[in-house]
Amino acid sequence: MNLWREKTSRLRTLLWREFVELRRDRFTLTIMLLIPVFQMALLAYAITTDFDHLPLCVLDGAHTRESRQLVSAITATGYFTLTPLRDLEEVNSFFGREHCRAALLIPMDFSELIANHKDVRLGLLLDASDTTMATSAEGFLTAMAQAFYRQTRLERTPLTERNLRPEAIGIVTTRSRMLFNPPLSGTVYTIPGLLGMICMFLTVLITALALVRERETGTLEQLLVTPVTPLEVVLGKILPFGVVAMCAIVGSVVFSWLLFGVFPNGSIGLFLAVTPIFLLIGLSLGLLISSLAHSSVDALERSILIMVPQLMLSDFLFPLSLMSLPFRIIGEAIPLTHYLRITRGVYMKSEGLAELWPEVAILCGFLFLLIRGVSRAIKKQS
Repeated sequence: MNLWREKTSRLRTLLWREFVELRRDRFTLTIMLLIPVFQMALLAYAITTDFDHLPLCVLDGAHTRESRQLVSAITATGYFTLTPLRDLEEVNSFFGREHCRAALLIPMDFSELIANHKDVRLGLLLDASDTTMATSAEGFLTAMAQAFYRQTRLERTPLTERNLRPEAIGIVTTRSRMLFNPPLSGTVYTIPGLLGMICMFLTVLITALALVRERETGTLEQLLVTPVTPLEVVLGKILPFGVVAMCAIVGSVVFSWLLFGVFPNGSIGLFLAVTPIFLLIGLSLGLLISSLAHSSVDALERSILIMVPQLMLSDFLFPLSLMSLPFRIIGEAIPLTHYLRITRGVYMKSEGLAELWPEVAILCGFLFLLIRGVSRAIKKQS
């Protein structure tokens, strides 16, 4: 009995000691409390399959009262932002600039087919580079057109038992064409995103501990008293890691090609030219985390705090276009979001620098700001 009390007393002492240490480590305590709340908010509110002003182009070949009513009914849902098209040739340019994620084509004989109880076939073009969005948009637009057709037919005919039969009403079908990813392959959609996540994990996690180790061993102070500038210290830290990470990305590209048959449809040169920029962004971010951290554990916790929103809000796991506006704004402030647009544009849409230069320019801006931030942080430590 006394032995049991002695063990219990020692355990209470150890537990109390750990709680006191945890209370002193405010950052760890904040991480433990903040991450579950943040994940819950994202999963319950931001991540959804509901539409919110998805860009939809409409080519109305009929220009009749019924076609305008159908367009008005779709607009009234608030799920789509409609852009009228003058002709079919405009579709490619709108899809290329992502001003259009789906296109609805209304035939010229739309009203006549409804009046004659015949089946109506609507054309539907979908940007299948985002498989979740494409399938959701197809199902929603098809259901909307069918509901509109049934309502229009019933308004024009008496409500008799015979007229309520399906064969008396007719049906609406959509002839869908998937652009950029016709088989809706999840592998083709996922691999370009995985390349971005590999870049981010390799660079941030590797370099997050770099300056902490230098500071703990005392070599950082010795390095800063030499004639080298803080910018030279930053470049000397990130460039070797960048070369190794670039080799890993090239190996991943070759591996995905040999194993899955997935290879860029666009310029592989553009992809290989942009990837070092993104790698330097990740390396600079890791060094910035390392310069702010007080220990290796602190650096690791800060890295986790940075990686969670990038994983969920960067268009990697969940479509950013389907999230609500505040979270879309946060997603646009994440470098990984813009790199994924470049990789998927090159891999799936055969896009070149003419279409992707805004994303490249944004990545260059991120890199400039991060390098300046790391240089200032190291300069303060000197």
